[in-house]
Amino acid sequence: MSQSPSSQKKVLLTHLDWNLQRLDEALKQEATDYYKGAALQRFGHTYTMAMKSIHGFRQAEGEPDDTQCIAWAEQNGWTEPLWQEVILDFQRINQKPDKQETDAVYHKLPRYQQAFKNLYSNLQSLI
Repeated sequence: MSQSPSSQKKVLLTHLDWNLQRLDEALKQEATDYYKGAALQRFGHTYTMAMKSIHGFRQAEGEPDDTQCIAWAEQNGWTEPLWQEVILDFQRINQKPDKQETDAVYHKLPRYQQAFKNLYSNLQSLI
């Protein structure tokens, strides 16, 4: 039995919300190398779920890349220009960055978390 588009969107947002909560928990921890790594990993999971959510709401043919999805979401007022930086930093942390790069991305996570929360709220209002 397949789910309706509306229930699929609710599932996506439930998973995005769960990841947002875990990211919040990770950012509240002490800024040791271990917890920085955990927060960066959680950023990656939250980013992935945000992209899946946008894909689910977009309901377009084919599989656009993340930049195309963000551009589409931005046109609809769901995201802000900061997302281009989010995409680049997500790619950066997945390429085995050095400590200086990971620290730089780690310090941006509170801003990124707010961008994820804004996206969540905007998508939530569509259901």
